[in-house]
Amino acid sequence: MSKQPERRRRVVRATAPAFGLLAAGLLVWQGSYAAFSATTVDTNNAWATGQLALTNNGGTAAYSASTSATFGGNNLKPGATGTTCLTVKSIGTSAGTLAMYESSLADSSPSLGAQIQLTVTQAVTGADVLAGCAGFPVAGVTTVATNQPLSTFPTTYATATGTTAIATGTVLEAYKVVWTFVSAGTAADSLLMGKTATAAFTWEVQ
Repeated sequence: MSKQPERRRRVVRATAPAFGLLAAGLLVWQGSYAAFSATTVDTNNAWATGQLALTNNGGTAAYSASTSATFGGNNLKPGATGTTCLTVKSIGTSAGTLAMYESSLADSSPSLGAQIQLTVTQAVTGADVLAGCAGFPVAGVTTVATNQPLSTFPTTYATATGTTAIATGTVLEAYKVVWTFVSAGTAADSLLMGKTATAAFTWEVQ
């Protein structure tokens, strides 16, 4: 009788218990992953940014992102003065803080800008305030600058004075700018004849 079949039978008998245990373990593993299950889901979560938006009327009835030649005068002599108003409109969907600063200055030598001094006040208004300043509020006024020369006027948002909180929706902020050509003395004033100073102002909300 061949020993080969007998050897196979011995191997089968020896390994059968191990295979049985393995099969039982697989059944237990499968059973542990066949339990009850439930889930809940929250979808379409979205984030959107707000918006800050400013325009000004340049002292006229029309608002624009950029206006020009609102303040100033020609053929000036020491002691000359002028008053002009404009309105800044905020239509943002986010609140912020509004500030005014000088964004550029082209000055003469000697400096005419050092002798042109500005006093600036602002106030919330319910209607447009035009160049003539009719309707400029008499209460709730904030001082932005007092006798501030063009040559040293704040030039950044961070250094601006007279900042004000702006709410969401449409907000009108009226600004009154009073400028004065301050005398530097007879000899110094004579050196300023024929000189010019040109400034740009920016209103920024953050």
